[in-house]
Amino acid sequence: MKKLGVFLIAALVFVSCQKKNVIEVTAKNFPDNTEVEILSVEVGKDMPTTVAKGTIVGGKLSLEHTFTELDEAFLSIKGSDSEDFSAFFLAEPGTITISIDKETPEKPVVGGTENNIKLQKFQDEMNPFAEKLMNFSNEKGMQMMMLAQTGQTESEEFKKLESEYQELLVAPKGILEKYAKENQGNAFGLFLLKQMIPSGEKSPAEYKADFDKYSKELKDSKIGKKIAEYLNVLTGEDSHDHAETKGLSIGDKLPEFKASTPDGKEVTLTSFLQGKKLVLVDVWAAWCGPCRQENPNVVKAYNAFNAKGFDIIGYSIDKDEAAWKKAIEMDKLTWTQVSNLKFWEDPIIPAYGIEGIPANYLVDGNGTIIDMNLRGEDLSKKIEEVLAK
Repeated sequence: MKKLGVFLIAALVFVSCQKKNVIEVTAKNFPDNTEVEILSVEVGKDMPTTVAKGTIVGGKLSLEHTFTELDEAFLSIKGSDSEDFSAFFLAEPGTITISIDKETPEKPVVGGTENNIKLQKFQDEMNPFAEKLMNFSNEKGMQMMMLAQTGQTESEEFKKLESEYQELLVAPKGILEKYAKENQGNAFGLFLLKQMIPSGEKSPAEYKADFDKYSKELKDSKIGKKIAEYLNVLTGEDSHDHAETKGLSIGDKLPEFKASTPDGKEVTLTSFLQGKKLVLVDVWAAWCGPCRQENPNVVKAYNAFNAKGFDIIGYSIDKDEAAWKKAIEMDKLTWTQVSNLKFWEDPIIPAYGIEGIPANYLVDGNGTIIDMNLRGEDLSKKIEEVLAK
């Protein structure tokens, strides 16, 4: 009996010393039985997968997870009146802590594991500048958009606003570079590299060289595979001909759609195309990493060709209205944006045969598809080619 007792004690000590793979959620001001999901996006896919779920009781929730390697993930809380709340965190083994307050949902706090502690510290330094950028977007973004749409990008007024915006980017850029240098070669550094690639500060080849410096283990992680996939697209090793929209072809007429702008105005494809020469219908979502990574290229194309007859309508398949609006502001998407906030149940999905996002369609004023799923420089090259005819 004594031996058995000693064995049991030893076993309990051994178990207690093991790293628990759980997510400890503290949800302040949320009622009991509020639904919570943990979402991640698998490599090669753009639709988020639910990896764990549960309900809040007494402002707390503990969820077991099976994360074995570095990845990106989201906590999603279903609120009342179709309002959703979310928090980004880094998926990795161990006990991850997430705290979110319904009164201030834009300021969740993550921690527990090494890389989430680093992530929170990084976000704490970045957030004040992100707020300044958001305020600029709210106060002067529409003014910049109107100047761009009327071909006044060379005006003193536009240049002054652009200069003010660029000045606001200096500090966050410095913070990002500091953290990237401090974490060069480790897991958090790899995450930061993924955030830096869309900026276009370096060429795709230079980013690939940076990526190649990481260990095989990190390059084979889910984040590593996503970076490799994206770099293959940028370097031309993965052609856009793989198209995620198998239901439509070049020469087809784009089916009608109906959705609403952030301020509630209903827009149809037909109404938007009226009087237009060349339009990109861009299907995306705030939670879609590849979409957000591609947005700087879309912004670049819009700024270069809008005054020459090119326009864009962004169609989001988000379900979280707040996250959608925040992404529009953060990514400087100044063109028309619409959504039904129906996620993958949006009618555009079956109508267009969409199997993944980002998906885009370059159409003429009649809605006839000229090209599809253009990425990186291919988008600008095709627009320039069509407008030159």
